[in-house]
Amino acid sequence: MMRRTVFALLLVTVAIALTLTTAQGPFDQSSFAFQQYTGYFGTVFASPAPMLVAAEGTFLLTRPGKHGADVDQWGDGLVRLRGALIQSGRDRMLEIEPGSIRAASGPPRVPPPIEHIGNFHLTGEIADGKCYLGVMNTARGKVHRDCAVRCLSGGVPPMFLVRDAAGTLHTLLLTGMGRDVLDYVAEPVRLSGVLQRVGSQIVLKANPASLRRE
Repeated sequence: MMRRTVFALLLVTVAIALTLTTAQGPFDQSSFAFQQYTGYFGTVFASPAPMLVAAEGTFLLTRPGKHGADVDQWGDGLVRLRGALIQSGRDRMLEIEPGSIRAASGPPRVPPPIEHIGNFHLTGEIADGKCYLGVMNTARGKVHRDCAVRCLSGGVPPMFLVRDAAGTLHTLLLTGMGRDVLDYVAEPVRLSGVLQRVGSQIVLKANPASLRRE
């Protein structure tokens, strides 16, 4: 009787493990070149979020740890910096090497073009851009909530993760929100706002009053 009971429990354990593994699905395709700093030259902009427009494209900016980048002192000017690339698909961010950013000379680059896409009501999840784009995998859902809140509190740009009708996940840079957003991280929420393309980055300029839990 005991052998049969132990054998049955083993079968149940294996079945549960297989079910959980199948349901989990693949991890997001993202990467972080940890401490592999590369030189970049371009113009920094503080809006709609700290970013660098370089010959290689548009990069969001952050600092080591759970800290956003403060580029106000550079006044939309040319700089040289070294950064470690954080990337998920077409979305890219640079973790700036401490002390590496310097003013540079040369012909100024124009701000990235802004394309108005339209007004939308969207349902999705708020995440922090740094971890989600590649520093941690996978950096969404309630298991990542505490870490995301600390990153967002430190100035890391927030992202809004939405799925289209085909189920494809899209990453939107979320702007126009204050600290109230911290209470809604990693939960299904609904937002209304203006969708724009700024360079290669899709931006949701949200209406804070529209934020609702689903």
